[in-house]
Amino acid sequence: MKQKPIDNIRIIRGSDKRISWEDDAERLVLYADIMGFSHRVTFNNHEKLKRDLQKFKQSWESRIKPLEKGGHLKSVQFSDSILLVVNGTNEKMFNIITKAAVCLVQSAMSLGFPIKGVIAQGKFSYDKDNELYFGLPLVEAYKLHEEIYYYGIVVHHSAEQTVKKYTDATKPYTKTTVSLKKGKTSHYHLSWHLLNKNLSAGNIKELANEWLDKIEESVSGTPRIYVDNTRDVVKNDNTQWETLGEKGSLD
Repeated sequence: MKQKPIDNIRIIRGSDKRISWEDDAERLVLYADIMGFSHRVTFNNHEKLKRDLQKFKQSWESRIKPLEKGGHLKSVQFSDSILLVVNGTNEKMFNIITKAAVCLVQSAMSLGFPIKGVIAQGKFSYDKDNELYFGLPLVEAYKLHEEIYYYGIVVHHSAEQTVKKYTDATKPYTKTTVSLKKGKTSHYHLSWHLLNKNLSAGNIKELANEWLDKIEESVSGTPRIYVDNTRDVVKNDNTQWETLGEKGSLD
């Protein structure tokens, strides 16, 4: 599939009226959770884990910094949970949260902090001064994230229409089978390996599998199911995008 490269800080123009962060407004929200965190806290040296977490946080924060220009993106990390919020739901905001999510997942996987999460949409309050972050999309994202049984970002049905409207080779989402704790189902999800480290269209599946290899070497038993399921999702995404490329369309 022939794809044009994009600049890593390209922001798509949107026509929506600017929303103040002080307003309770319709927003896209990503909630993500570091996997195996309680095990790390229990069995790892506290100081070492702190250094590793700082390295991880600095990695994804530095990568999303260009996307924060204009004040449209907010983020917060508390313990093993991460929240990303954009100030609206138009194409510009969708582009920003997609690129930020890719940065987050790639930093996490490369540093051995695999995550799973959900993007949801709805009325949300982001009050940093009072440390109040709440709304239905966060609740829905948290509930769905509990069901996910692989490393990645799934789209809640509240944001599905937005994904269908705006996804393309530079904002790659795929609808293929994903694993849940009870069975499997078809869900739109972020194809984070279909953008390279510069956030240009480019498949890094080999690198993604190398990261999974390293994670696999650090776990046994049930956690390895997450690795296997993630490999399946990456493989299925590749197949679907290759098919779309042959057809010459993303529709």
